[in-house]
Amino acid sequence: MSLYSVFYKFLIEFLDLFPYKVLFFVGRVLSFLFYILPNKHKTISLINLNLAFPGETKKFLKEILRESLFHSIMNVLEIGLVWGRKGYQKKEGFIEIKNFADIERSIDAKKGLILFTPHLGNIEILINYLGPITSCTIPYTKPKNKHLDSVITKSRNGAGVEMVDTDPKGIKKILLNLKKGDTVAMASDQVPKIDSGIISKFFNTDIYSLTLVPKLQQKTKCAAHLMYCERKKKGEGFIIHFSKEINLSSELQEGVDKMNNEFEKCIMKIPEQYSWEYKKFKRNNKESIY
Repeated sequence: MSLYSVFYKFLIEFLDLFPYKVLFFVGRVLSFLFYILPNKHKTISLINLNLAFPGETKKFLKEILRESLFHSIMNVLEIGLVWGRKGYQKKEGFIEIKNFADIERSIDAKKGLILFTPHLGNIEILINYLGPITSCTIPYTKPKNKHLDSVITKSRNGAGVEMVDTDPKGIKKILLNLKKGDTVAMASDQVPKIDSGIISKFFNTDIYSLTLVPKLQQKTKCAAHLMYCERKKKGEGFIIHFSKEINLSSELQEGVDKMNNEFEKCIMKIPEQYSWEYKKFKRNNKESIY
């Protein structure tokens, strides 16, 4: 076993020892440091927030920035929670589910189901929830660190989901599973590889956007729903939200625009929990702002 593997195993087991409310407090302390000290996460987040909210006051932007840094740090502190023993799943009231009845109807229709999400809250909470109750496939771009990839893959496979690469073989597998009536879940707000997306609007700014979700719905006529994870206040757990069925259109540009619009609507409910430190506005045919 390599030193990297030992380190990740130790870190996950170490963080899994602490009560969640203790991690919540540690997250507040660390986010304060990230807020007052120069760092790339703070810099990129502020650039993105100024683009997304050009008419807002500096006070508003600083409040969102401070909270966004906290929620990004919590995603790291929660690796023991989501990749460890996952004991939180047995804790009553820790996970709340909103509007799953619509998802059940789409599953029962057996025409296939796509669940798409932005990076809001902790997406591993979504995966751990979906694994035991659905036949779920997840397209996955492997991280450069093979040891981290091993940790993520082991955890997600243990949750009961099937991981596939985002290559032609993986896309073929996804199409076959949708046609069988299975579920596909993906975070589709990331910037795609060159030649894998189109330009669309996001908070009234051009972004290079993933086309996979609308294309899959067009080819398979499956149902599509948005889902997102909301972190509760005071370390009390999470709320998983599911939308009503969404038609992403038979026309690709319109479908991608609709997908981004749905992202905007749910982000605006809890803008402080979105991962604003991600370089969302790159590859938009303009000079890099980063």
